[in-house]
Amino acid sequence: MSVDAMPRIVRTLLFLISVAPMVTATEAEPRQDDHAGPRWVSEDGRSEVILEGLFQVTGSVVEGGRSPRANLDLHRMRPELAGHFEDSLHFRVEPNFAAGGVELEEAWIGMEIQARRGLLMAGRMKVPFGLEEVRSRRHINFTRFSILNQFSPAEEHGLFLNGKSDSGRLEYGVSATDGVESGDSDASVNLAGRIMVHPHAQEPTSKWRNLQLGLAATTGSLNALASELSVENAAGQDVIQMVAGTRLDGDRTRLGFEAAWFDGPWFVQAEHILVEQGMRAAGVAEDVEFSGSYLEVARVLTGESKSFKGVTPDQSFDPATGSGRGAWILAARISELRSDQILQSGGLAATGTYTSSIRNISLGLNWVMNRHMILRQALVRSVYSDDVVVDFEARSGESALMFGLQLHF
Repeated sequence: MSVDAMPRIVRTLLFLISVAPMVTATEAEPRQDDHAGPRWVSEDGRSEVILEGLFQVTGSVVEGGRSPRANLDLHRMRPELAGHFEDSLHFRVEPNFAAGGVELEEAWIGMEIQARRGLLMAGRMKVPFGLEEVRSRRHINFTRFSILNQFSPAEEHGLFLNGKSDSGRLEYGVSATDGVESGDSDASVNLAGRIMVHPHAQEPTSKWRNLQLGLAATTGSLNALASELSVENAAGQDVIQMVAGTRLDGDRTRLGFEAAWFDGPWFVQAEHILVEQGMRAAGVAEDVEFSGSYLEVARVLTGESKSFKGVTPDQSFDPATGSGRGAWILAARISELRSDQILQSGGLAATGTYTSSIRNISLGLNWVMNRHMILRQALVRSVYSDDVVVDFEARSGESALMFGLQLHF
């Protein structure tokens, strides 16, 4: 399927998603995480406030020529407050206190509708697109998302609707956002939709009961400065850099396919993405295409079960006494991102930075000490199909060591 066919496909998909709320659905949950923190419940049991938190310190060591070669980053210090009132009115607030300042990651109010068959929310939250992005950051296998994630929308302001069918075989999410978080100066409305199918959800003894297949799309327009943007490798280092004056200018469509499965100690997920973005440089407009895929496989070496809700060690490690082994997870991810030749021929990419593809392999070993603390570490190798210039030296690839310590509740 070509990227040229995307607008028609997007329109069809968004129409189908627009009727998804008509599907009989159970009470929708905005997140896939049951590790709730302290909670306060009203006397009648109809109101509840929950305190949670996610705190992450990450670091990396990269090859020479990059600056800094080694760094330690206060990546996320996020207290989270959530709850509901009168059973059907919900809220969530997630400020992130990082080294660069305070950012409001999520903040929304919502209400259950259609006899609790859906949850309608207004405010700031994740756009329903991309399995990596919508998953809880508590239980990812690597300190950084895949190379594809830089093309997925994150949190934006707007209206959101999530739901799930009675059978558990269908989930959906739709949104209408303002695009401001993408630097859009036109204040245009961006639409997004995501459908997930669990074909064996009603078969509790099946090996495939946790299989999930999904399809997502976004459509909208964007007018924003792109000269400060770049295409990054798997370690977050700039590779393809845009020339001064380049703008994201015109329609943007994204189409994503996803699959995930877990059973016992095994966990697998994969995504494929197609992007078409209008860009402009020196008065010349171009439609630029990007595409890519990744496959991620993980296994719990100590035998515990793994899911979207993480791993609970059979023997928790106690830092105070040194007792308990925790759980160990071995993970591998391969990915490839392909960039349009127009970036080079159209003068959008800076000289010496363009490569038609970036391939990556990441190998990780994670120590889940207990339900609240995880130590992640990974070796990351990025390979370029065309040599790129780093510190006045042409390179065909780069390596990095990534690590991170996380506390959550």
